Amino acid sequence: MKTAAFTCVIMACCAIVVAGENIALNKPYTLQPAPHYKHCTDPGDREQITDGQYTEGYFWTQTGCVGWSGRQPVTIIIDLQKVQPIAGVSFSTAAGVAGVQWPLSIQVLTSDDGKQYHLAGDLVQLDAKQHDGPPPVGKFARYRYQTNKLNTRGRYVALLLPVSGFIFVDEVEVFRGDDALMDQPPRGRIVDSFDGLLADMAVTNGVHRRLRDDLAAVRAALDDVKRTDQFADELVAIEHAISSVTIDDPAHFRAIMPFNDLHRRIFALQAAAWRATGMDGLHLWQTHRWDPLSPTQRPGQAGASIDLTIMRGAYRSGAFNLSNTGEQPTTIRLTAHDVPGLTVHEALFTDTKSGVPVAAALPPAKRIGSDWVITIAPGMSRQIWLTFHPEKIEPGVYTGRIDINSGKQSVPVTLRVLPLDFPKQTRLNLGGWDYTDGLTYNVTQTNRDAFIEHLKAHFVNAPWARRGVMAPGIFDEQGRMTTKPDTAACDAWLDRWPNAKTYCVFMSFGDRFASFDRNTPAWRHALTEWAHFWAKHFRSKGIEPNRVALLLVDEPHEHEQDQRIIDYAKVITAAEPELVIWEDPTWRDPTQALPGLFEVSDVLCPNTVHLVGHRELFTDFYGQQRAAGKRLWLYSCSGPGRLLDPYAYELMQGWFCFALGAEGSGYWAFGDSNGASSWNEYLAQRGAYTPLFIDDQTVTPGKHMEAIRESVEDYEILCMLRDRVRALTAAGVDNAALNAARKLLTDGPGRVIGPMDRVNMIFWSTPKDRSIADAVRREALDLLMILRDKS
Repeated sequence: MKTAAFTCVIMACCAIVVAGENIALNKPYTLQPAPHYKHCTDPGDREQITDGQYTEGYFWTQTGCVGWSGRQPVTIIIDLQKVQPIAGVSFSTAAGVAGVQWPLSIQVLTSDDGKQYHLAGDLVQLDAKQHDGPPPVGKFARYRYQTNKLNTRGRYVALLLPVSGFIFVDEVEVFRGDDALMDQPPRGRIVDSFDGLLADMAVTNGVHRRLRDDLAAVRAALDDVKRTDQFADELVAIEHAISSVTIDDPAHFRAIMPFNDLHRRIFALQAAAWRATGMDGLHLWQTHRWDPLSPTQRPGQAGASIDLTIMRGAYRSGAFNLSNTGEQPTTIRLTAHDVPGLTVHEALFTDTKSGVPVAAALPPAKRIGSDWVITIAPGMSRQIWLTFHPEKIEPGVYTGRIDINSGKQSVPVTLRVLPLDFPKQTRLNLGGWDYTDGLTYNVTQTNRDAFIEHLKAHFVNAPWARRGVMAPGIFDEQGRMTTKPDTAACDAWLDRWPNAKTYCVFMSFGDRFASFDRNTPAWRHALTEWAHFWAKHFRSKGIEPNRVALLLVDEPHEHEQDQRIIDYAKVITAAEPELVIWEDPTWRDPTQALPGLFEVSDVLCPNTVHLVGHRELFTDFYGQQRAAGKRLWLYSCSGPGRLLDPYAYELMQGWFCFALGAEGSGYWAFGDSNGASSWNEYLAQRGAYTPLFIDDQTVTPGKHMEAIRESVEDYEILCMLRDRVRALTAAGVDNAALNAARKLLTDGPGRVIGPMDRVNMIFWSTPKDRSIADAVRREALDLLMILRDKS
């Protein structure tokens, strides 16, 4: 239901006085994208925003308002039908409950001709200057953002709004200004493109949201310790200052917390709340290394220790936390004593596109002499990430410590180095659609070498390339190859990965060989000559074709896709049986696929999340495929990546592989930061997928990639134990330790992956026991030691 506007419109949270004649009344407008929120979208959306009528009742269930959902920005352009003086605008909306949030910004632009626009101002910021605070949260409310301070002119008035969930509007008004404005040029800088302005807005809005959310959390912490009144003036001052924060260079902004002086003031209040609980100075505490951390999390019980068992040549991590509860920044020095093979990283808090900050970035800590040096702002916590990689040292128990500031506090470290050597070549195929044959996603000419080396250091041995590395050449009408393919791209790729276990190529067969009708003699002849050529070329490079995996059609889930795979695979396999047909079907019920899809595929790689959601069906079906001689891999491609649990999503996949009998593991995608630097997800299209932190110049370790490496190691340890059990069984050995090892190999993976009984378990925010994999791995290592000398 809509009612007519009056000179004074009473809203839920304040009284608003209309500032002059509404020259937008009944004027036409365009909307981009078209409104699509199902509970209020109707044909009237074409007129309702300027019809002078306000909605009554629960806003977004009324057809009198216009609504959008999702993350695509909304643009409203009102045509005033002639150039007019403009004093201001208003935007009537509602929010506060059901996940509907108030707009972070509403950019207002004007244009005389609909081509060149001038930025008049941010309505949210201008509105904030004339009110005591932002609209309420936690309860439904209507609010009318307004200003009469634009003082510009134009025929077209554009409103640009970022959307992060929902946005609703029932009326936009444009207030006529003084006629003298017609003699002045339009106010504000020229905007070359709405897209560029939206990108700038995304950064500013992300910063404002982060500041407001952190201020709200700190206010709650002060409430808990009854200190809110003591800092009331500072809380109000910060709240009012947030809307005025601008980012001078959005393209190069890095969302590392704290962002700026205002952010530091917020966390200084958090330090005061911590001190009120009895904490003082630098507080040492510990959580499980894979547990999520929040920048507004209250530090836990004092104390920390590290206790690890590891093979020589293996990698394993540990962590502890330090929180600055004081009033000044503190620089700490970490000194290791009798701790071999140690490197130290600091886990930085970065904000995400989703507005959920994570401590996932792991830049190496600054080294001064033999110490590591880290600075922590008041009210901030910093996780200290430890990576152990003992090599060429005597096995034994190393009892050492990490001193903090010359021993004022210490973290005891017990490192048990086993007389077992972790293999340099791991048996699990590991890939992540890196496409380092070229420069794809966020891999650049500058960072590619570092990117590849980082992947190799994390056991990536199944690199991916695009189809250009296996070009088709030129054929005559009968399908005879008249011009051989250029091999330069392939050779350059192989040179970057000289010791890979498997070379994976995404062929994307669809338009390849499109000059021939499929399943004609000419098509078969061309495809056969192509397969012969490339198999021969790989052999010339010392690579047998059984190490080359071809993904013909990505994620088939329709019968047409299945049939295309079947047609191509039959010809390729008949020509070169050693070439591997590798497919990642995404049929939620694989029994509904064409059976031929599975018959022609050498490797089947179902999605791990689908497996979690359909555990019995997938385990039975793909178990039968493996029994029939098919090789299995698993892959994951969920997102946004920073919100995924490194333990449940990355590390646990190795355990799923072992339980299913899979020999490969893949993740989408090592180089995909979704169109932006990993350090500034505000500019990403959605959230990043890469488990690393990548920008145009650099590659920085991330927790999710560290979990992938530990996943490979856990898989290898289980395989080593299985090999030992088989060898002793073949030798006729039978004892209690061997029986215990058999039981562990049967039950251990189930203990780890058993809690993954719901798809939402892959998210970091979902509580779970992240110590189970460590415990089962330790049992496997203990049994390996017991069985080591048995014969």
